[in-house]
Amino acid sequence: MKVITTREMTRQAKTYFELAKEERVAVKRGQEFVNLIVTDKPDTKFFTDEWLDEFMKIPMEYRCNPFDISPSGDMFWADKRNVEKLEESLAKAEEDIKAGRVKRINGVEELNKFLDSL
Repeated sequence: MKVITTREMTRQAKTYFELAKEERVAVKRGQEFVNLIVTDKPDTKFFTDEWLDEFMKIPMEYRCNPFDISPSGDMFWADKRNVEKLEESLAKAEEDIKAGRVKRINGVEELNKFLDSL
């Protein structure tokens, strides 16, 4: 992997764009790095080795595509068990709302009155 500075990138952008086709190129900007990735499909998602390792730790039967739910690909959404538990909780909350077991509070004054009653 080639790590370059922003100054080098500015001076020789074409060179580093070409190099990125052959090897990993990262531009160091302060304490952060920007990776140059060459692709003909701009909506393609890229993963770190750490992300892939975490994904592979989820048992095969519980894996799902987290990008279907979250644009960030958060690992929480890669496990069907988490998705199913959340869906169950939301369904129960909907039932509680329909059955009138939920107290709706509008505004600070109403909230303070409710908290004082506890």
